[in-house]
Amino acid sequence: MRFILLVIIIGFMGCQTAAHQQKQSQAETVSALTTMTQGLTNKPITEAQLKNLAVQVAKDPQAQSAIRSINTALSPQYTVKYCPEDGERFSADMIWCPDHKVKLEWVE
Repeated sequence: MRFILLVIIIGFMGCQTAAHQQKQSQAETVSALTTMTQGLTNKPITEAQLKNLAVQVAKDPQAQSAIRSINTALSPQYTVKYCPEDGERFSADMIWCPDHKVKLEWVE
């Protein structure tokens, strides 16, 4: 089961448009893993299982990136940004529009 969950988490990496290097706490990782695993399996996950997954994720940079993407996607404060020039939407971790070179704004 752990391997399947890790594969699913890594699979989400394709949704990310730009990487950011922000460090993530173990509590944030555990929270994201809880949301993911319980949502996908529709089964409760134990604290021990979550901590074990968090340790595994801490050793895998790709899994860390996937967790950051999930946390960003689930955060109501930082969901999507858009270009004020043409309205194109971008990932919340992008700062500048790649086409117009203007600062992206938050979608409210």
